[in-house]
Amino acid sequence: VIVALLTPVDREGKVDHGALRRLVERLAERGVTGVSPLGSTGEGYSLGLDQRLAVVDTVASTVTAGMPVIPGVFAHNHEQAVAEIAAYADHGATAVLAAPPAYYPLKAAEQEAYFSRVADAAALPLVLYNIPVYTKVQIAPAVAAGLAAHPRVAGLKDSGRDFGYATRLLDAVAAAGAAAEFSVLTGADSMLVPYMLAGARGTICANANVVPELVVAVYDAVRAGKLDDALRLEARLRAVQAALGAGTPPAAYKAAVAHAGVGERWLVPPRLPLTDAEAAGVIDRLTALEVL
Repeated sequence: VIVALLTPVDREGKVDHGALRRLVERLAERGVTGVSPLGSTGEGYSLGLDQRLAVVDTVASTVTAGMPVIPGVFAHNHEQAVAEIAAYADHGATAVLAAPPAYYPLKAAEQEAYFSRVADAAALPLVLYNIPVYTKVQIAPAVAAGLAAHPRVAGLKDSGRDFGYATRLLDAVAAAGAAAEFSVLTGADSMLVPYMLAGARGTICANANVVPELVVAVYDAVRAGKLDDALRLEARLRAVQAALGAGTPPAAYKAAVAHAGVGERWLVPPRLPLTDAEAAGVIDRLTALEVL
């Protein structure tokens, strides 16, 4: 269970490093096994490179020994991606979450050419990032399976919320004989049970910012073969996710964490936080679920 880490910021969008350290410490104490800053939940696309490198510095210096730090990379071309990955390596990252370039559609051959070229020169291993809702690019299962043999490609995070795609992906990786070395991780943490039963290794998820113990409990129940418990816990996790559905992600998550005493609920401008009334509604729903 790897947390898709929030980035606490002030009203002007400057990173609050004190709150960031407290959040990482809080989550490490509550059972997450890795930290993925600067992805979609971490608003990495909205922050400048200097701010992103400072975030990685803070996270890497705060995590417990051996805990992976996997920041997001949203580059426009392979040269930019390689340069940013090298910079992340210098600031303490252990791998990167690499999205395909957005804006232009990419055919399967173009996807493979991009990621292969990045992986050949990357200073850190890549976790491919399938999140077509933002990139408008769905990483082809055959491309992922072909890249799985690359020594610098460690896995894929699937945030497509398309279980049919997930099974095609997992089947393609298995057929390529790479399932043991290539980790498929779901970003749809409320679908963790079916993903894991189909062969996914775990999750990189936003809900772990708020209810890390619940996500870990679902994961542990599946691993132990206690499927009735896993499904009951996952139903609770879905209720939490529904309660966090207000506003633009990750606004509700920031409101919940701020209520717990870590940071404030600002988003990186120009995106707006929840209103007072919206935040109160989120807190009321989470309180009713007895998770705050």
